[in-house]
Amino acid sequence: MVDTVPDNFVPALGITDAEGLEKVSDGRIILEGLPNTRDVGGLPAADGRFVKHARLIRSGALAGATERDLEILTDNFDVRTVVDLRTAEERAEKPDPEDALMNVRFVDAPVLSTSAFGVTHEGGLRGMMKTLRTLQDDPAQIMMDLYQKMMLDEDSRRGFATFFNAVLNTPEGAVLWHCTVGKDRAGLAAMLLLHVLGVSRDDIMRDYLVTNRYVASRTEDITDALAKYHLAGKLESSIQVLNSADVRFLTAALDAAEQQYGSLDEYVERGVGVSADERAALRERYLTDNPQG
Repeated sequence: MVDTVPDNFVPALGITDAEGLEKVSDGRIILEGLPNTRDVGGLPAADGRFVKHARLIRSGALAGATERDLEILTDNFDVRTVVDLRTAEERAEKPDPEDALMNVRFVDAPVLSTSAFGVTHEGGLRGMMKTLRTLQDDPAQIMMDLYQKMMLDEDSRRGFATFFNAVLNTPEGAVLWHCTVGKDRAGLAAMLLLHVLGVSRDDIMRDYLVTNRYVASRTEDITDALAKYHLAGKLESSIQVLNSADVRFLTAALDAAEQQYGSLDEYVERGVGVSADERAALRERYLTDNPQG
């Protein structure tokens, strides 16, 4: 079983070279149609080791990927598994390009239940309007509540379990996971996996906040669309909240897990069902002594 990055792998396309690795750590993969696709490799992890490059990739939805983008993901990063954290409605509206990725395994692992929460990204402008009105009274608090529910809801925990199972069942190549923007559900999945790998909470939070560098254009697009109906001003604060990664949101999720289960380790084991042996296997597979490895 080959379980390392190929010898001829070149960390390009937004991943810094060896000399600059310690200076630029957001791991962005520069693609034509996917603004928020990032390799989490290089983060400091357990026992002085580092997360391997080109093995674990977080992203927004793949529907906007160009042919060249898909070639980069498969040829340069050897993506073998794609985990879709979106709802069935979102997947139907903007499906992943499965036909263009014939040798990639696609796994549906919905984390957000629309019936349970009523806040999601499907439905175009009408759906976005409904979501923004839901958030308008106290958008930050509602998003904090949403993050807590996504951690504790049974269907959401089942989605995280499916995510971990997909990662465990990809012994070679890379796993890419995504939601719509690559912020909330993808951010929570990244947080859980990085925690299992021994990444510090501060570094997990920094990785989560990187999304804010790359979603500004989406916020502008929504504002422009609403402006046509003279609604942008009334909903501007909700728009900003919905499309921002915020320390308070991820902290709320962590607090909920720790209050309910005692610790994040216990949440991963009892709430999501990832055993100690499986966590050790993930660390063995995805960690390296070489920060450029």
